[in-house]
Amino acid sequence: RISNRKALQAPPCFATLSAMVQPLPRLPLGISDFAKFREAGQDYLYVDKTRVLFDLLQSGNYLFLARPRRFGKSLLCSTLKYLYEGRRELYTGLDIDPLWDWSKTNPVVHLSLTDVGSTTPEILTSDLTYALSGVAKAFELPLQGASPASQLSSLVAAIHAQTGRRVVVIVDEYEKPVHDHITDLPMARKMRDVLSSFYGSLKGCDAHLEKVFITGIGRMVRTSIFSELNQMKDVTLHPTAAELCGYTETELHRDFDPFISRLAQANSITEAKAWDTLRNRYNGYWWGKGEKVYNPWAILNCMADSEFGSYWWASGTPGMLVDLAATLQRPDGDLEGIKATDLSLLFDITQPTAEPLLWQSGYLTVKAVSGQVYTLGFPNAEVREAWFAMMLGHFCGANKSAGQTSAALMLDALRTGNRPQFEQALTALFAAIPYDIQVNREAYYHSVFFAVLQATGGEIIAEPHSDKGRADAVIKTPNAIYVVEFKLGAAADALAQIKARRYYEPYRTDPRPIILLGAGGFENRTIQCLWEELAAARGV
Repeated sequence: RISNRKALQAPPCFATLSAMVQPLPRLPLGISDFAKFREAGQDYLYVDKTRVLFDLLQSGNYLFLARPRRFGKSLLCSTLKYLYEGRRELYTGLDIDPLWDWSKTNPVVHLSLTDVGSTTPEILTSDLTYALSGVAKAFELPLQGASPASQLSSLVAAIHAQTGRRVVVIVDEYEKPVHDHITDLPMARKMRDVLSSFYGSLKGCDAHLEKVFITGIGRMVRTSIFSELNQMKDVTLHPTAAELCGYTETELHRDFDPFISRLAQANSITEAKAWDTLRNRYNGYWWGKGEKVYNPWAILNCMADSEFGSYWWASGTPGMLVDLAATLQRPDGDLEGIKATDLSLLFDITQPTAEPLLWQSGYLTVKAVSGQVYTLGFPNAEVREAWFAMMLGHFCGANKSAGQTSAALMLDALRTGNRPQFEQALTALFAAIPYDIQVNREAYYHSVFFAVLQATGGEIIAEPHSDKGRADAVIKTPNAIYVVEFKLGAAADALAQIKARRYYEPYRTDPRPIILLGAGGFENRTIQCLWEELAAARGV
């Protein structure tokens, strides 16, 4: 601290300069233990969710919450553990500190199924026993029982008897052994049977339990893993849990403003532009109530790197997701506007369907609610690109890298208006796709085109409707709007159809030039593209 005399002698910009050199807090990347970055001497940034957590804990004694991977569920479980153990020093200054009854503590059984093996049911059973033996050892108790189910129930009763306090059971990634075998359904069902018995043993422990809190990525039907523990309250879509995982925009402004300034400077953009890019790229997850939230893993990595990178990763099995998506009858791979109900978002391992698996994997989120009907779609640009990159791999197979290069060249050509480059890249794209998997239908070529441009971050609208019909695609770049039509035959026929049906009419008020783009020659692999600015077609 400087003295008043020195402060008067300091130049006017000193305070501003001093504020600029203040070190930023550390970002808790990869840290899932609450105590690790809340203990004395640590300077990690923590987005305070404890008031929301406090309210949620009042809603029931057996709580289940599903969220996609990379949403901080492990940190949430750790936060609960230390809370019930009474580690008040970790919560100093947080919203929950004055609300919690610190005079009361509870013993905690904290299990993470990310730590157990699931190669076979026998290994799962053995590792569950091993995990419980570690808990028993911590309480200096013998582990009794012939199976993990009987061991868990007897251990909960023994801990209650030893401490005189009811037990809190916290389970993280409760269904991971099932999802590890999502492409091998008979094995997945065997894992489900082991877990159903394991969790079901808690039903008879009610007298010994203070709270049960279970998290995972998917909501299972009640006839599945929780068939016996039927008193679980699913708060996945409950209002009190809406903002518990993920960052709201208000929280970003409150806690990340210095990082936003650094991000804007690193990318030579204004802070307003940085906010717009963040919002488009990482925001958008919504569970039907409350605010939309940003993916925390993406935000922390973006702030650490000062880059708008692709940090989100698929939490499902790509091959199965693409195969299941085919059942949605969307040949272009676009997942926007899928309709679902609360029941259809429950995952049934005996009859796996696309909607719940895509939703729990994080590819889809709730976009709108009307009565009992949910409209689903991509949460943001980062996820949309990840999905279409996967679709590109599906289309191109072993030639995926060549397909990606062609896609990047096409998008660059559209942005710069380079027709020869676009035509060459489009030809190279379809040359990269094995001939024996190509389908001689216009819809197929349209689907591949749509997928590759979405994978590279292009702003493309598939089959936009107008009163004259619908074009195959509309692509918007900073400098132009392209109205696109595909034909197996001549490109001239594609261009003529755009003009005849006036697909460009909805975009006439946009100040950007409108370019009509007809692509043809797919049938005999002599691809040609014809471009024409709308100004030259006004009299048509």
